[in-house]
Amino acid sequence: MSDDPRSVARRFYEVVNDWSPDKLDAICSPDLRGHAGAGADLAHLKQSIASFKDAFPDLRGEPRHLVCEGDLVSTWVSYEGTHRGEFAGVPGSGRPVKFVAWDLIRVENGRIAEITQYCDVFTLMNQMGALPTAAPA
Repeated sequence: MSDDPRSVARRFYEVVNDWSPDKLDAICSPDLRGHAGAGADLAHLKQSIASFKDAFPDLRGEPRHLVCEGDLVSTWVSYEGTHRGEFAGVPGSGRPVKFVAWDLIRVENGRIAEITQYCDVFTLMNQMGALPTAAPA
């Protein structure tokens, strides 16, 4: 396996798609620092991803753009899945969802040392049917 930051980032999305928390241990530093949606550390990152995979068991992420500068990888990711379980207090609806996310990953010694994640939650919640529709003018 390559320690190249772009390769490490690609492996991250492979692990998310074929969800196995133990595989995350192999590509993330035990001292991982997380920000925003990633949570504060590796345990929180695992919980965050698990909450998505529990609610959207068929969730698949496709990295669309990976831009690497030094040890940083900025990734634009498109996700698709089906809302089957509870998410943010909303019971599974069976609706398909498609949303995007942006991640900034810092790689150190071939492992993810830091990650910041932002997700288009507004679009996601709207597709789940959790937002009220606008009244006609």
